[in-house]
Amino acid sequence: MIPINMADDSHVPTPPEMAALLAELSTEAEADYYGQGGAVAAFEEQVAEFLGKERAVMFPTGTLGNQLTLQRLSGGSPARIVVHRQSHLFNDAGDNLSQLSGLTMVPLEGRGAGYSAAQLKAEIERTRSARVASRIGAVAVETPSRRVSGRRFGSELPGVIEVAKAEGIPLFLDGARMLIECAWADVTPREMAAPFDAVYLSLYKYLKAPFGCVIAGPGELFEGIHHHRRRFGGSLYQMWPAAVIASNALPRQAETWREARRVGEACILALKERDRIPNVYPDGTNVLTFNCMASPEKLNALEEKFGLKFLPPSSGQLSLKINETWIGHDPNQIADRLIAVLDEAQIC
Repeated sequence: MIPINMADDSHVPTPPEMAALLAELSTEAEADYYGQGGAVAAFEEQVAEFLGKERAVMFPTGTLGNQLTLQRLSGGSPARIVVHRQSHLFNDAGDNLSQLSGLTMVPLEGRGAGYSAAQLKAEIERTRSARVASRIGAVAVETPSRRVSGRRFGSELPGVIEVAKAEGIPLFLDGARMLIECAWADVTPREMAAPFDAVYLSLYKYLKAPFGCVIAGPGELFEGIHHHRRRFGGSLYQMWPAAVIASNALPRQAETWREARRVGEACILALKERDRIPNVYPDGTNVLTFNCMASPEKLNALEEKFGLKFLPPSSGQLSLKINETWIGHDPNQIADRLIAVLDEAQIC
């Protein structure tokens, strides 16, 4: 039985698979030197063109890329960065913006993965009225959001963009999974990236690289960035392995995610026809959920039997991710395998 990964945004290569892929792609690769030149420079040019930006820069980690980009985008400390309360920046980076860059995150939370233009306006006015002068240095948007079941920022986004631009506040897109949203929202990566001053793209969520991210934006934003990257301990001697793997995967993403969406939506329809109704958000992407009280141990025992890989249930829900591993499977058969797991695990 061919396995289907419902736990991740892509098939996660094993070390032998990664080594074989790298061997295949590296026969003509040119090494970089501390992130400069070679395959890294070629990949950065590819991403800049792909996203419609003047320049792109690769970083060994997303945490570092976000840190240095927001330092520059905001004009440095003291400044405030508007974020979503459920965002990666606010929850998963150990308050690094405040501890390392003197930037204060201001969390907003509205419906789903977004917040409103009115909320942003209120925060701008509150900052202006402070007794000690402060300013909003950047507005950060994460979409789709991992912590909110892959939901998109939603219909509030144009208003938020309009307010930020009217106030002259730079916009940062934390688009680690933006290529997934492009498929579900029927937009191109360039269209999605266009309103933002800087755009973050992960290299390992679905581009299969072993590490890293790339951030695209205006050329002046990244002047001398290799010195700053090294100052923060983020200059690997060679980053070309991640660059060549991600470069190979990037051109196929639009077609891959469109097909994954088609298969996933057909599977959801098959589940509904069998009276198994998953939770699917209108502003969602590749994540569907079932109410779940099964133990992780029970699910683990069923994974091998039915050829499905699951995330451990969280907060009473089992989250399933549509991805390229669903492609090539009959949606009805996927539904049958999933229902068998639901029945045996007594999930819903």
